[in-house]
Amino acid sequence: MPKIATIKDVARLAGVSPTTVSHALGGKRPVSAATQRRVREAADQLGYRPHPGARSLRGGATGVIALCLTNLTGGALPFAEMEYYRRVVTAATQTALDEHFALVVVPETDSGVFWDRLLFDGAIIVDPVSADTNLRTLRARGVPCVSVGRDPDRPEESFWVDNDAGAAARLCLDHLAGRGARSIATLTWLTTEYWTQESLRAYYAWCEERRQAPRLEVVEQDDEAALRAAAERLLLTEPRPDAVYSFSELPALWLLRVAAEHGIRVPQDVMVVGTSDFGLGATSAPPMTTLDYNSDEHGHEAARLLIALVRGETPAVPRRILPVTLIERESTAR
Repeated sequence: MPKIATIKDVARLAGVSPTTVSHALGGKRPVSAATQRRVREAADQLGYRPHPGARSLRGGATGVIALCLTNLTGGALPFAEMEYYRRVVTAATQTALDEHFALVVVPETDSGVFWDRLLFDGAIIVDPVSADTNLRTLRARGVPCVSVGRDPDRPEESFWVDNDAGAAARLCLDHLAGRGARSIATLTWLTTEYWTQESLRAYYAWCEERRQAPRLEVVEQDDEAALRAAAERLLLTEPRPDAVYSFSELPALWLLRVAAEHGIRVPQDVMVVGTSDFGLGATSAPPMTTLDYNSDEHGHEAARLLIALVRGETPAVPRRILPVTLIERESTAR
C-alpha cells in the first residue's frame, strides 16, 4: 500500500517544523503568508490531510460549526415552511462546505443541553431574543459565536449580520403613505428579538413625525384563533385603518383572509404589507407586498464571519448591515 504522508513529511518538504505545519494548516497561531503558502503546497504535493479526530483531541478543532434557529412565535409556523430560514441555512451550509467545514443545525433549547452533546468549533444563532440562553451559554464557555440579527441586550456589540430594522419600517410606512394611506396600523407578535423592538420604535417615531395616531395590535398566542382574533380586531373595529403594516407575513395573511370573508377589499379599502421574507406573500390572495431581507447573504456572511473567528482571525467588519428591498405586489397596488 502507498505510504500515507505525515505531518513530519510535510515539515521536511516545506523546510519548517511540524509545529509550524500544524499552525499553518490549523489556523490556531499566526504564520506568515509565505510560510503558510509553502506548507499548503507541500501538503498538496504529498496528499497530506490532518486527521480530524487528532486535531480535535489536540487543539479543540472539529471542523464543525453549528447553527441554531429561534422560533420566535413558539411554533405557529414550522421552520420548513419559512423561506427565509431555508435560505439562511442553505447559504450558511454552502459557505461552510466551501471552507471545508461541516454545518449542523441544532434544535432551539432553553437549557443549553444540545451544546453539551456536540463537538463543534463555533455557532450561528439566528434571531436571538432578550436574555438568549444560547448566546449566554456559548459566551460563558468562550465559544466563538455570530448572530443573524442583533442581540437585543447588546445590539452594538459582538459579531452579527443584520438588516436596518428602523430603515425597513420606514420604507414600508413611506410606501403605504405614498399610496394614499392616512391611518396605518401595525400588527405583530410582541417578541423580544431586536427586529421587532426596533421596528416598533421606528413605527411610533414615524407616527409622531406625521402626527398620526399609532395603533398596535398584538397576536397574543401562536395559534390560528389568536391570529384570526387580531385580524378581526383591526378590520372590524371602527374606525378601521386604511393600511396595515405587519412585522410578519403570517398575521398579514390572516388579515387578507378575514378581509375576504367580510367583503373588505384589498387594496381599495385597506392595504397590507407583511414584511417577513418567508415566501408566503407571493401566493396569497391577493399577492402581498413584502420585504426581501437578502436572506441568502445573511447565511453566507454569518458563516464567513464565524469561520474567521474559529480560525483565530480578526474580522475586518465584525458587524454587517445588509440592504432590504421592497417587493411591491397587489396588496398595495392602489
